[in-house]
Amino acid sequence: MNAEQIPSNVASRSDFVTIAHGLLSRLDAAAAREITLVDVDFSPWPLDDPAVVDALTRWIRLPGRRLRLLGARFDIIEREQTRFAGWRRPYAHAVECLRPNELDPGDVPSLLWLGTGCFELLDRERWQARWTTDRSLLVLQRERIDALVQRCEPAWPVTVLGL
Repeated sequence: MNAEQIPSNVASRSDFVTIAHGLLSRLDAAAAREITLVDVDFSPWPLDDPAVVDALTRWIRLPGRRLRLLGARFDIIEREQTRFAGWRRPYAHAVECLRPNELDPGDVPSLLWLGTGCFELLDRERWQARWTTDRSLLVLQRERIDALVQRCEPAWPVTVLGL
């Protein structure tokens, strides 16, 4: 799915999942060195799909790539998206997981930022979403993400050390 083929507004769950899958499964074609996925629990995103995991593998093996996940809960990924959870372990050096501290989960946006485009889920109940490549909107989204990162702490460790 090319950026030109993505509708600017989406209003159904199936359309959202189709577009998210298309964007995530073609990451290796994206020029972005850094990708940021922000969501409360990542449940709407098709991270466990084999095509998405394969695309992430090809993309992250390229030089200087970094995937940043910002979320309030990572336990749902661990439980329901096990393929992605397992994929993350060998690439932990290039995957950063952050959790906002002192922030209501309702204030966490749901978006995929690719640098050259941003796909945002605006309403989870009605599955309204938008895709934008508008430079000024991308700058605003990047600033929004950066402000959120400043209020985050590391989360979802690859290994848990215990005594």
